[in-house]
Amino acid sequence: MTAPLVTLMLALIVLLLSQSALAGSMSFGLSVTGSELTLTNQGNSLAFYPAVFRMLSDGTWARLEASSAQAELAAGARLQLTWPDTHPAGQLSALERMQPVMVRFFDQSGVGFGQIAFLTAPPAAKTALKAAYVNGALQIEPPPDAAPSMRASWVLWPQEEGIRPIRLPVRFAHHPPPALRIDWRGRGKVPFKLDTGAGQPAVILLHETEQGYAQQYVPDGGLQGREQRAAWLDATPKFYAASLIALVFAVGAMVLQFRRRPRGPTMSGRANP
Repeated sequence: MTAPLVTLMLALIVLLLSQSALAGSMSFGLSVTGSELTLTNQGNSLAFYPAVFRMLSDGTWARLEASSAQAELAAGARLQLTWPDTHPAGQLSALERMQPVMVRFFDQSGVGFGQIAFLTAPPAAKTALKAAYVNGALQIEPPPDAAPSMRASWVLWPQEEGIRPIRLPVRFAHHPPPALRIDWRGRGKVPFKLDTGAGQPAVILLHETEQGYAQQYVPDGGLQGREQRAAWLDATPKFYAASLIALVFAVGAMVLQFRRRPRGPTMSGRANP
């Protein structure tokens, strides 16, 4: 086998291996009927050891009891849980009336994730605070002078530690952090910083205003799904470009070799009888 042909075969192999890998997605649907809450896996991947929590008036999370404990929840599968018989709406705190729910689960590698939703969602905040991840920590700027009615903000986050815990024996236990209330009055202009875990998950801010609660969504730090990827997957564009260059050189070398190949003997003149 000639060297150009070997190069051509290697280039084709790299082209096949360097195609983008699609990571599984995970999302959930929630619905309440009477005293029963139904959790539906709307993603395309397995969710391991799923658990659902509801928020209490003090910001802590109470785990809901499942009708049958499941080690895994397949795509499209449902999990039935008991929704407690709460007091009339007039006796509930403002937090409880919004019915915040946190779903926690593990992926196939043992990495823990969490998602937060509201069964009765508050309106979006008209004035959003400047909030983003800075050097791995969530940083929230105080309300501007143009928003004097924003007295305080609740921070809801699922605390995701990324791949760090799977370096040790994995314990499939959920520990949702309680929501944290920030009183902006008298705080000045000092930014609030919070460690939400190495996974830098998405965060929800609930702002207390004179008109009631309003929510603000803070995107994650861009590490979800990427921290668990192998390094060669992130280098896919480079592999693809290198394989194309190798393919061009291989084809060129084969053409050049073909043109330089000596032709067979030719006969000239007459043959002797």
